[in-house]
Amino acid sequence: QARLIRRPARSPVPTRATSPAAADPAANADGMYDGTVFFHLYPELKSPKPIFSTFLEGALHCCEVARSHPDYCSAHFHEAIDQNDAIDCKPHGYFNMTLFKCPPAELFERFEDLHECLDIGHMDQTHHPMPCVEVASVPGSTSAIANVPHGVVRYSETDAVVLVALPRGHGLDAGDWRAWSGADVAAEKAGETFLGASLHRCVDDEASFKHVVRIELGACDAGAVDACVAWARGECGDGAVVGGFRCAFNIEKTGTPAGAMPAVREMQKKKKEAEAAGGVSIADAGKKTGQV
Repeated sequence: QARLIRRPARSPVPTRATSPAAADPAANADGMYDGTVFFHLYPELKSPKPIFSTFLEGALHCCEVARSHPDYCSAHFHEAIDQNDAIDCKPHGYFNMTLFKCPPAELFERFEDLHECLDIGHMDQTHHPMPCVEVASVPGSTSAIANVPHGVVRYSETDAVVLVALPRGHGLDAGDWRAWSGADVAAEKAGETFLGASLHRCVDDEASFKHVVRIELGACDAGAVDACVAWARGECGDGAVVGGFRCAFNIEKTGTPAGAMPAVREMQKKKKEAEAAGGVSIADAGKKTGQV
């Protein structure tokens, strides 16, 4: 069921990140990211009417509002590696990961508009906003997002990602996360393209999910992604969210907004519908008649 977000009582890999030499890394004493890693899962991609006409318009509205948060660093909006799952608005066709340099306890009180935009952008939808802390990573003693300064993380659109989200009460040992998430399988199958993986713990006790693992397989072949996903689904069982993705948008603090994505997706949907109805795309049909 949908859970509205309410205000609390007031009281370094080139394809992933680049690092200005003068800035300090965003690492805590344990070598993990020192701020909030905010995951947002979307099991229901229907339109949040009457305010927005498509799921993407609502979701990306939230991304735009979040940019005004004083501690916003960057957002990384992912779509399913099988793009048809995103085009057809299938469950978990997208997920988002946003980095803030404040701790989770201060995330909403520092910018109350974040509450309202989540309620409005995902009206009448089941969705799962999860403020998380990073608690473990491979390889190395410092995670990729902690090893660079705040605000410079970027992901390549060609790199494959596997997301594994475990529900509360899952019963699996967090210490064995590399095994049950498929991170070890990914490292073996992807080989030289494997970039790393991180375990995150959701700090919201009312959230449906407890742990999130994000695995970066780099520019690997489809077989490596399939093997990782299959392993994680087998180990994690019912209730877990497991899928292959790629980063469709890196949304920086300033610069080009992500608002173009809904228009692109709408064109792709219309093209797919035209091809299904007539067996040929609109563009190809126009070429044959000399209209394009």
